[in-house]
Amino acid sequence: MRPGLLSDIVTIGYEILLEGDQVKLHYRRQDNPPDTVKPLIDELRQYKADVVKILKMGSIIPPTEKLQPKSNTKAVWPSDVQSLVDWFMIQKPPTEPFLLEPHLWVVGPGKFFESLRCEIETGPRGTRARMGTLQWDLRNLKAYLN
Repeated sequence: MRPGLLSDIVTIGYEILLEGDQVKLHYRRQDNPPDTVKPLIDELRQYKADVVKILKMGSIIPPTEKLQPKSNTKAVWPSDVQSLVDWFMIQKPPTEPFLLEPHLWVVGPGKFFESLRCEIETGPRGTRARMGTLQWDLRNLKAYLN
């Protein structure tokens, strides 16, 4: 299990509880959970035994540092990623579902684009940007749309 996984989930707004040997997640914010949490929850499921051990030790899982950039500062992306971000921010989502790559079918293009925009606003320190999946999605999307 990668370091920071549980903290990232807590930062998004989840409370992680242990009930017996079951790991329970409760979203504590008023809005709906972001789509970006799904890969994290999938990763958590993959390492359930490790998570149970950590929670049984009574570990407190602090949120990671605030991931939102300050409102007065612009997120600083590496130059190759900044060009993708700039390109994406002027794109409009396709009207029909599309296959982004052999195993990724985008059923709701508008929702997918909205999710990517939220991740971009979070900046390079956001979870998916740190893992490289945001950049991967942007590169594949650019190849698909061009």
